[in-house]
Amino acid sequence: MSRPKKVAIIGAGPSGLVAAKTLLHNYPKGTFSPTIFEKSHEIGGLWPIDPQDTTNGTTTPRQRPRDGFVDPSMPTNQSRFTVTFSDLAWESVIDGPDIPMFPQAWQAGKYLQTYAERYIPQEALRLGHKVVRSTRETSGSSRPSWAIQWILERDNGRKESSTDQGVQSETFDYLVVASGYFSTPYTPDIPGLPSFAERVFHSSAIHTKEDIRLMLENCGATKSGNGKLVVIGGSISGAEAASALALFLSSMSATASHYRGYEVHHICTRPFWTIPYYLPYAAAQDDTQAKSVQFLPLDLVLHDLARRPPGPVQYTFGPVSSQQETKFNEYFLSLLGSQHAGYGNIGVGSRDGTNDTQPSLIAISDDYAEYVQSGSVRPTIGRVCAVNCTQSGQANIDIKGPGGEMTTLENVAAIITATGFTPFASLSFLPEDVLSKLEYSAEDSYFPLILDEKGTSNAEVPDLGFVGLYRGPYWGVMEMQARRVAESWYRADSEQGIQFSVEELENKAQERQSMRDYKSVDPNSRGQFPMGDYVGLMETLARDMGIPRTPLPEAGERLGPVLPTRYMAEGQTKPSMLAESQFALASLRDTLTYDSDTSRAGLTRAIFRALHGTWNYSRVCSIYDSEETGTARFSPTYPTYPKYEREYTYDEAKRVDGTPRPSARSIYRLGKTNTTSGEVQIFILNSNSGVELEEAPQSSHELRLVGSPCLEYGGSGREEYVVRAKGELKSEDSHPDYSYEYVFRLEGVAISSWECNAEYKTTRTGSHGDSGGAVEWRRTVYRR
Repeated sequence: MSRPKKVAIIGAGPSGLVAAKTLLHNYPKGTFSPTIFEKSHEIGGLWPIDPQDTTNGTTTPRQRPRDGFVDPSMPTNQSRFTVTFSDLAWESVIDGPDIPMFPQAWQAGKYLQTYAERYIPQEALRLGHKVVRSTRETSGSSRPSWAIQWILERDNGRKESSTDQGVQSETFDYLVVASGYFSTPYTPDIPGLPSFAERVFHSSAIHTKEDIRLMLENCGATKSGNGKLVVIGGSISGAEAASALALFLSSMSATASHYRGYEVHHICTRPFWTIPYYLPYAAAQDDTQAKSVQFLPLDLVLHDLARRPPGPVQYTFGPVSSQQETKFNEYFLSLLGSQHAGYGNIGVGSRDGTNDTQPSLIAISDDYAEYVQSGSVRPTIGRVCAVNCTQSGQANIDIKGPGGEMTTLENVAAIITATGFTPFASLSFLPEDVLSKLEYSAEDSYFPLILDEKGTSNAEVPDLGFVGLYRGPYWGVMEMQARRVAESWYRADSEQGIQFSVEELENKAQERQSMRDYKSVDPNSRGQFPMGDYVGLMETLARDMGIPRTPLPEAGERLGPVLPTRYMAEGQTKPSMLAESQFALASLRDTLTYDSDTSRAGLTRAIFRALHGTWNYSRVCSIYDSEETGTARFSPTYPTYPKYEREYTYDEAKRVDGTPRPSARSIYRLGKTNTTSGEVQIFILNSNSGVELEEAPQSSHELRLVGSPCLEYGGSGREEYVVRAKGELKSEDSHPDYSYEYVFRLEGVAISSWECNAEYKTTRTGSHGDSGGAVEWRRTVYRR
């Protein structure tokens, strides 16, 4: 019996863990013997495994992520159905019914820890082992081997590493690079930026309220503090950083006046769309032509196979054509609605979504577009050409617009670079001769290597595999890549090594040439990610390896979304693996069911998000004959209590002789939405608007959805989702009772208008002289 094939895996993040699991469990026992080398003393890579920090023996909330890149409380921007592997359900990681739809980063780390405990033996994990170099031995007629050299990283209890300089070495048959793409924050080379370095921060260090407060203190925030906080860099991290700054200022300006002088500006070189976490999905019912509307996690909508043409799904790779860009913008306009497009398609062009300059990016945020709409974030499309320090300690920034026009942004107090990361440090242990064969480019973070087989290998070095080493990796693709690498090595002859047919070599050469061609095109025609076709990648890799897609009968004629759980490989036949897959599929089917708890939770969250900003209102009531008009503003604040996910202060100002005068304040809170429908709790602080709500200060009622969204046509002739909700306020015996009915009209993901109808009992004598009190009412209509 031949010995197991030894495989060195560099990195214990999700890509390294799934590579080891695949080698150990998808093939007969003893086929492979993988060893994971990880420089940290914890698995998970960038994903922290604990929400707490036990530094110095005490347990306090983490103020700083382990490596400074990922905040433990940051939610994933894909749902738990995408942030998963095929054979471990989230139900086996988090106990109880409240599994978050969008897990926090530490929960994703806990998932990876559970995955490792279940599938990877301790002896295969070498934590605290930093690989410093490798050598590919090709002497003689035998097949190549890899000499891996490492040093030990000590853990002194404070997570500070010191190096034991003794270099150790071991030989392996194969090497998997799973060291991650986001190894080092990237700072752009902008003239004058180094001279402003004390006020320049990378977005990976700006997460919490405390992070931002310390940043502003370092920038000299005093009682007279003011200036512009400028975020440079687009797409997801840029939108997140700008939103975090806007939330801080919105929360603090009411109590700390020295924060009121700051403005948030966001400069991005590319046009981009901002999309919220939950999106509408309208599908025809089986027995009628009427459409049902669900609000589902964004990945279940965007990755739906129904979006692709009939027939086998083909992976698309290469520059974005004008036709593709037009189709892309038309889809997002139809999905998000024209109102959202007015402030959610930054720099894309006109409201019809056209764009004649560059392919649009995508930013995922529940807040960014609303901050833009309310004026709290001011976006600019352009490129920063220079940073010029001033005598005041601030700076002026020169910006070149898309048409070549130059503008200057003055009084800049701080710069946040949301410019991503580079992968170069993750490849530093590879030998020069191998890097040369891989056509390594130390200046191009978009295409640092030329690879084939969907980014998993290079035929020139077939005993070297890559898992998850591309910009914007998904866990499902990591799993597919691990299977692809493992299958190639499983078929390899123990003596001759890996052999390819002429056809295979031609296909691999063609794929590498396609990557070279894409690498050489104008960067302005590149998509957001080089391997951005997630659906195409998953389907193509599955088809190439003969992995069937599990059907979803409960979804009717819908093909459903592309998710890792739906692609179980032939070797995953253990009862425990199949059970995990069935758990996850059952949860998915329940989520996709019309009017599911998830859909209702998504709808509640969508409504709450879309309230953000300023509204004009008109109000009539049974007490007064005249109509009251004014403005109402929903301002985001940090949640007061942990059980709430989001919070607004609601400030109302009625117009008197054309002048707004403050008249009411309330607090709106969104409960944490997991698998249930969540709640919106409304706390009424005071009111002088005709209804004597001041009789019940600090009282509250819960907004609950009633029925399902109805699809109607609004006044503009566009489709609108009409959503109804109710609430009831029962006070003490000496106080009146109130009942509320809400009607929200949504066009896409934005509320076009909404109304609140309130009825309440008074202690006044009824119209017929009875002492039971009268029923009064008021109707308030809100419009942008």
